[in-house]
Amino acid sequence: MSERLVELTDITTGYDGVAAIEHVNLTINERDYIGIIGPNGGGKTTLLKVILGILPPFSGKVKLHGSTDGKRDFIGYLPQVNNIDKKFPITVQEVVLSGIMSRKGIFTRYSKQDKALARELMERTGIEHLRKKVIGELSGGQMQRAFLSRALISKPKLLILDEPNTYVDNKFEGELYELLTKLNEQMAIVIVTHDLGTVSQYVKSIACVNRGLHLHPSNIISQEQLDNYNCPIQLITHGHIPHTVLENHNKK
Repeated sequence: MSERLVELTDITTGYDGVAAIEHVNLTINERDYIGIIGPNGGGKTTLLKVILGILPPFSGKVKLHGSTDGKRDFIGYLPQVNNIDKKFPITVQEVVLSGIMSRKGIFTRYSKQDKALARELMERTGIEHLRKKVIGELSGGQMQRAFLSRALISKPKLLILDEPNTYVDNKFEGELYELLTKLNEQMAIVIVTHDLGTVSQYVKSIACVNRGLHLHPSNIISQEQLDNYNCPIQLITHGHIPHTVLENHNKK
C-alpha cells in the first residue's frame, strides 16, 4: 500500500476573505504523478500554495503524512520563472545548493558531498558549464534547469512543478518529461500545466481545478470533458489513439 504524503480535506481558502478554491479534497501518495489543469484564475496556484504552506485555509484540514515534525522539507518546488528576482547576485551553483539550506541552516558550510551532488544535478539538467554564472544572466530555459536542480538536491518525497515548460526549448522539454518519469520511480510528482497534450503522455492522473477539484484517476481525458469543465485547453491527437470519455463532473 502506498504511503500518504499530503492530505487535503474540505479545503476552502483564498485572499482577503474571498474564496479562490472551495471544498477541495486531494490525497497525494508516494509515486503519484498528478497533472493539474484548469482555467486562469481557477485556483491552481492557490492549491499549490496550500500544499506548500504559503497560504492557510479558511476552513478544512491539511495533514502532512510525509513529515514527522510538521515541516515541509520533504517537498521540492519548481516555481514559475517569472516569479524569480533576476537581479539577485547569486551564482547558479549557489542557487542549486540553496535547496538544502532549510535542512542544514543558513550559516552551515556545504560539504564536498553537497557540492558533488549539485554538480551531478547540473550535469543531468545540462547547465554544469554555467555553474559560476550569475543567475540573472541565464535565459528562461536555463533558469528552469537551475531551479529544477535546486528542487531535487534535497531528495524530496514530493516534487511540485508550476508550469515547468515555460521558456523551455523543445529539446529540454522532452528531456524534462523523460527525467520526471525516472524521478517518479522515487518520488511523487504534482505538475501544473496548460500543455495537456504533452503531459498526459506521462502523468498517471489529472486534477481539474476550477474553484473546486475533480480528480480523474487516469491520464486520458476528452475534449468534450474539457469543454464541460470550461478549461481553455485544446486536445489534439494524431492517428488511431484510443481515448476514454470520462464521466461528467458533479456540479453543485
